[in-house]
Amino acid sequence: MKSKPPSGAAAPRRPGRPTVDRREEILDAAQRLYESIGFDKTTIGDVARELGMSPANLYRSFPNRQAIDEAIARRKLSAIEDAAWTAARGGGDAGAALRRLSLAVLRETRRLMFSEQRMHHLCAVAARERWPVVDAYLDGLRGAVRHVVMEGQRSGAFRKADAEALADTVGAALTKVWHPYMLEVFADEDLEATSDRICDLLVSGLSN
Repeated sequence: MKSKPPSGAAAPRRPGRPTVDRREEILDAAQRLYESIGFDKTTIGDVARELGMSPANLYRSFPNRQAIDEAIARRKLSAIEDAAWTAARGGGDAGAALRRLSLAVLRETRRLMFSEQRMHHLCAVAARERWPVVDAYLDGLRGAVRHVVMEGQRSGAFRKADAEALADTVGAALTKVWHPYMLEVFADEDLEATSDRICDLLVSGLSN
């Protein structure tokens, strides 16, 4: 008859995958390297050495390098999406909410691009190659816009129409002040003023 371990004693470790999920630890290390030397110059070996582990152990948490890249891109794009939703849910009239939402996305995207230049390259590649994480991010932004449109319709400020179609139209109109490539091209312009002008036109078109 096998003896039972003492009460409170840790169960014996089973062979195979680690008992602790190291995904966040790996992502933190990879992000530090991406920010310091660039994601295109960082190797799986670099990340493993940063953590004092072997590449084989790293692959226990992520199947490949692409999965790490996508997870970090999701982190960065989520910050923009979170800013969008905070602005969308900030209260006030629908026109003010739309202006606030547009500026929040513009400012957070610009911060990512210009104050975190090496990380911008990762997000630019993700956008150019249309990684699934980018589609999810764009859906999140459309959701925030749709929320503002529907709140405007509910209050009577915006005309009744297909909220999904209106959200797509608003998102397309704001491309100049939201899309990373456009922010680079028009970096010398006062894009916040441009954002306000676009939103003024949109609010005029949406209003009853």
